[in-house]
Amino acid sequence: ADGGRDLILSALGPGEVFGEACAFGNVTMSTTAVAAVQSELLRISPEALVEHLRREPETVLRLMRLQGEKMREVEAVASGLALCDVEERLRRTLGRLARRQGRRGPASTGWILAPVPTQSELARMVGSCRETVSRTLSAMARSGLVSASGRRMILDDRIVNESV
Repeated sequence: ADGGRDLILSALGPGEVFGEACAFGNVTMSTTAVAAVQSELLRISPEALVEHLRREPETVLRLMRLQGEKMREVEAVASGLALCDVEERLRRTLGRLARRQGRRGPASTGWILAPVPTQSELARMVGSCRETVSRTLSAMARSGLVSASGRRMILDDRIVNESV
């Protein structure tokens, strides 16, 4: 948080990994992880991870792919902050969230994202404020791109497909 503002770089789901870079060398993370819901975490010591990697070299390739995916995601956030307006950043973020933790709705109803992050959380994901995200979501709803009901949001296919 810089100046009291947070930027959410990533939202992880069940079974996802974070902090793995700390296992290699005397590295500390420059980011913080905060659980949005009740969570159970497993910590693997650097020694146990290194021993596992010696026994199972295929895991090294999986970790490298994971690091590459995370780097691309952070690069997408950074380029979006520099080059896109709030609506475009919000569309990209919602598309990423839908592909990652949403599900395809029945027939051609779009994508279902549930639970949807709060407007404050979305604002921290796109580098904006809650009020701007609220206005932008309302405009997107009037355009038929999103519809919300409680903690559930339906996203039009255009949002998910264009943010690939």
